[in-house]
Amino acid sequence: MMKNEILINNIKFWEDQNIIYCKLYNGSDVNYSNNNFEDSFLESISILSNGTYLPIIFNFKEIDNSALIKFFKFLSNNSKIKSAVLSKAFLVKSYKQKILLSFYVMFCDSNVPNLIFKNSNSAIQYSDQNYAIFNSKNCIN
Repeated sequence: MMKNEILINNIKFWEDQNIIYCKLYNGSDVNYSNNNFEDSFLESISILSNGTYLPIIFNFKEIDNSALIKFFKFLSNNSKIKSAVLSKAFLVKSYKQKILLSFYVMFCDSNVPNLIFKNSNSAIQYSDQNYAIFNSKNCIN
C-alpha cells in the first residue's frame, strides 16, 4: 500500500518498500530551464525519503522516444537529484529504447549508477540490493 503519492505536472511519485517510484507520462509538463521543474523532483524525493537515502526507479514506459531522451538526459545527469538518491534505475518499454539509453550512459560520467531495465522486477531487485548493501555498511559499528 502506498503511504504517499505526489502528482506534479502529470508526473507521479510514490514510495513503496524503501524504493521511490517516479512515473512519467506523455504530456508531462517539462521546462528544463525552469528551476521549479528540478525543485519539484527534489521536493518529492525529500518528502518520500523522509531524510534517508533511497533508490529511485523512473518509469518511462508511458512516454515516446523524443520525451524519453530529454527526460533521461535531465534525470541521469542532474547533480542535485544524484545527491538526493541512493541509486537510479530507468524502466523503458522496448529493447530499442534500452539500447538507445545504454549508449548514452556509456558516454556520461556519473557517480550514481544509471541502469536501464525493460523488466520492472529486475529494476526492483537492483534497487533492493543497493538499499540493503548501503544500510548494512552504515550499520557496522
